[in-house]
Amino acid sequence: MPARLLIVDDSPLIRLRLSQILAASDRLQLVGLAGDGREAIRLIGERKPEVVVLDLEMPGLDGFGVLRWTRAHAPVPVVVCSGAAGREDVFRALEAGAVDFLTKPELRFAVRSEAFAQELRARVEAAAEAHAHSYGPEPARDAASIVAATRFAHASERRRARVVAVVGSAGGPAAVSRLVSELRPDTGAPLVFALHMPRGFTRSFAERLSRQGRLDVREAQDGDLLSSSPAWVAPGGHHTSLTRDDEGRLLFRVETAGEEDFCAPSADRLLTSAAEHFGAGALGVVLTGMGEDGKEGARLLRARGGTVVVESRDSAAVWGMPRAVLEAGHADAELSLSAIAAALPLLCGRNLPRRHGDAEEIKDAVLRES
Repeated sequence: MPARLLIVDDSPLIRLRLSQILAASDRLQLVGLAGDGREAIRLIGERKPEVVVLDLEMPGLDGFGVLRWTRAHAPVPVVVCSGAAGREDVFRALEAGAVDFLTKPELRFAVRSEAFAQELRARVEAAAEAHAHSYGPEPARDAASIVAATRFAHASERRRARVVAVVGSAGGPAAVSRLVSELRPDTGAPLVFALHMPRGFTRSFAERLSRQGRLDVREAQDGDLLSSSPAWVAPGGHHTSLTRDDEGRLLFRVETAGEEDFCAPSADRLLTSAAEHFGAGALGVVLTGMGEDGKEGARLLRARGGTVVVESRDSAAVWGMPRAVLEAGHADAELSLSAIAAALPLLCGRNLPRRHGDAEEIKDAVLRES
């Protein structure tokens, strides 16, 4: 049955164009159009949409007000479609509960851009299947998560990670923000984050992550040397992989993606290159996201002796990418986001607690190491 869709934008022409694009999907049913936040709240209450496409900048009650209201009164998956590229507004929206975002092109481009139309349909269709929740700003390491992380780390002790490749798509920025907030600087291996994001967002995203957590996070540039000090964000709209120079040093290779390539940065490319250069020392983490990007890279990484962890169904906003890897048999474990945060330092070489006591004993031991 098609998912009920509400479109919210203060521009009548943009509302018309978005409705034309999304009406072409047999998985969506348009049930309303709203020109401001107050009208959006009224229609959410009356027509019970199952997914919302939301502009941020509107007169009166803006998109942030709508997000706050939906989170408190009517949880529904929200895709932000905004022209605020390069600004932190989008990341604030993701932290407030939006499951995905797109850069809204100027109207004259949106009217004739089939690439934008295809990407919008795919992302809204995926969001319609998402969990309407947000990751809180504070760590919430419950005992069960830590027990799961610790036991998995014990089982994987023979494969110490020397690099961590974290990939994702829809819901990924909020998940990575939560993950970074729970990690300390001496994780034990460099982290590389590759999320499907457009150009213009990833540099400010990296800067925001650095301010929010205790990691030094930078946007990777072509030719940068991979080091264990900072964490890295793959540039949006590009493909990022690891390679070696003539002196054998590991560095980033960043290549521009094609206009119709929605999976950029490519999860498969990053995971595959991590497998090629680190073998059993590669750890792949597949977070929330739509589609199957990452499945082939996870297969190759495990074939080289590396370890693959996927975010759990209950934790992930969109259980598409993790599900594809898990159901193909390419995952070593399915863990909640909090359990992944607890497991990463242990998998990268930090000391493991040596006892398998009750949940509270293990929890205390891991928290002392965190």
